[in-house]
Amino acid sequence: MKKFFIIFILALIPFASTKVSAESDLPLNSEAGIIIDAKSGKVLYGKNMDKRMYPASLTKVATAIYAIEHGGKNELVAVSKKAAKADGSSVFIEPGEEIELSELIAGMLINSGNDAAIAIAEHMSGSEELFMEDLNEFLRKEVNVTDTHFTNPHGLFDKDHVTTASDLAKITQYAMKNETFGEYFGKKELPWEVETWDTTLITHHKMLKGELPYKGITGGKTGFVSQSGYTLISTATRGEQDLIAVTLKAPSDKVAYSDTKLLFNYGFENFKSGKIDKKSKLYSADYSNSYTLNEDLYYTHLISDQPSLKTSNDGILSIMNQEGEAIDSFDLKTVADVRNTVLPAPIKQETINDKLIKFSVPSLGLGGF
Repeated sequence: MKKFFIIFILALIPFASTKVSAESDLPLNSEAGIIIDAKSGKVLYGKNMDKRMYPASLTKVATAIYAIEHGGKNELVAVSKKAAKADGSSVFIEPGEEIELSELIAGMLINSGNDAAIAIAEHMSGSEELFMEDLNEFLRKEVNVTDTHFTNPHGLFDKDHVTTASDLAKITQYAMKNETFGEYFGKKELPWEVETWDTTLITHHKMLKGELPYKGITGGKTGFVSQSGYTLISTATRGEQDLIAVTLKAPSDKVAYSDTKLLFNYGFENFKSGKIDKKSKLYSADYSNSYTLNEDLYYTHLISDQPSLKTSNDGILSIMNQEGEAIDSFDLKTVADVRNTVLPAPIKQETINDKLIKFSVPSLGLGGF
């Protein structure tokens, strides 16, 4: 009879750690900071990460991803007098000038143009005020942040314009799933030709442009107003691991970058991303149901760990530690196609590969990998 391999997760493989934490208290000098695994969303370290604070130009990450998802790349944006006269950092656009939306988004992220942010907002929603209603609703409903309220699209100070390090990490994680955003966020420079300015925009992010090089850096956004101090979002990748670091209210940009490096080093030196491929087939512990994943599942564990996986009778997939405590868990009923099944013969262990136990069973027409 023809056989194929399926994954059945039952036995536990012991490993050294008891929880996903390196038990470190990092000496951050920024008032708040966070480092997360971009794939799993797991918080690896946080300091005052849920404290409401002023983000300054980190706001533009939210403005950018909203405009990318809701606008057309080649749409022409007509620059208003209000946009052209925006305070603070600028890409020097003029009233009546028409610029492609994609160019404005890239210019806003790279050169932190407040004028570009207002022009984008007015184009997307008809006015800056209506855009803020749309953006805040998007952040609540689509990104699922809970402690963010933005009053403008650029981040100039307003006492009611607040967010948290945790929410900014979530917003960045959401945005980085968009290929276009990732391309803009990682640009070091951009040729820029508008009516009154012909130049090349250079990113303000010192790690990204190489002034303070960091291995694996993939993107970043800076921010500063006096009330917020120096703020920074940075992304980095090494191997299969993607990290997002946020620091808020550093007393200097030197401290912001030093804290970011500290967060990245902590993440890369202590943690690893785990993946359960969407091609995997899983069975409940009592064999009554089979689950075919419809998406890749990601979790995070200590580098020294050898995670074990276990399914329950009610379809909960758990990543376990040596004491039987769950590091992470997934409801397979929400991330997989479910089928009732009864195995016709005892399961025979076949091989052990990639820390997942594989078994050989008669084909039930459920597919293989």
